[in-house]
Amino acid sequence: MQTRHRVIILGCALATAGAIAAHRTLLAADGAGEITASGTVEATQSELGFQLAGRLERLAVREGDAVKAGTELGLLERDELLAQRSAAQAQLAGAEAVLRELVAGSRQEEIAQARAALSVATERRDAARRDLERLRPLADQSLVSRQAFDRQETAVSVADGEVVQANELLQLLKNGPRAERIAAQRAATAKAAAAIDRIEAMLDQTRLVAPSNGVVTVRHREPGETLSPGMPVLTIRDLSDRWVRIYVPGDQVGKLQLGQRATIVGDADPAREYGGVVSYIASEAEFTPRNVQTTKDRVKLVYEVRVRITDDAMVDLKPGLPADVRFTVAPTP
Repeated sequence: MQTRHRVIILGCALATAGAIAAHRTLLAADGAGEITASGTVEATQSELGFQLAGRLERLAVREGDAVKAGTELGLLERDELLAQRSAAQAQLAGAEAVLRELVAGSRQEEIAQARAALSVATERRDAARRDLERLRPLADQSLVSRQAFDRQETAVSVADGEVVQANELLQLLKNGPRAERIAAQRAATAKAAAAIDRIEAMLDQTRLVAPSNGVVTVRHREPGETLSPGMPVLTIRDLSDRWVRIYVPGDQVGKLQLGQRATIVGDADPAREYGGVVSYIASEAEFTPRNVQTTKDRVKLVYEVRVRITDDAMVDLKPGLPADVRFTVAPTP
């Protein structure tokens, strides 16, 4: 799942972007110990999409539904990945079986068979040597041909080689597989396990999961549609993370500090007040937003200030709602 966070201002009651900016401008700063500014309620939003391309199989939520962090919201078709996982699991099982065989070494039956083969080869060699010794005096007396004697010597040499070969095979079975072969098989087993992990990770990416608590605001796609990686599927707004963005003139911003308490009043119910706290003060000044109508205000340098809403559990101050923010500061001498 790919999550892209962005902060947006929803102009629910405003007709144009110019009207939104007008509500952000500073209203008043008097010498009676108060700074009052106007802005618009904003909230953090997440556009959720898949990291993989695929066909959307299911969406479990609709616009307006509340979701909790970790909740599965949607799913891509995954039949091909499930088949790949089954094949990878079978390959891993085979690699592990070969590794167990190598680590266990030779079976006792194989060693016994090699020992018996060595015994037979030794007996043949000894018999060939005895025959050679019987032929030697006869060959010296020319009672047998030299050719017959040479053939028996060759038979003895062959028998000696068979004994050596049988003995080496027995030692090889006793020692078991080489360490390098076992290491190579361990690597093959690890590779097969890594292939499964990769497929599992891809399967996890076919699930669309809520990154935080929030409310679904936009359902961009419907089941059956083919999606590209990163294509927005759902938009979720985190209503627990709301604030009012205001702009304060340079000659007043020094009176504010991070953590300072504020009072917020929304246009929906001007008689009700909500608490807030300064969570951000820009370090660089900017000109008053260009949509401000008077020349006097346009040339002012202002600082962006965000006042986080702290005690609105019922979410009366909804994103897009214009609101006034009031600070109590030290009176101007």
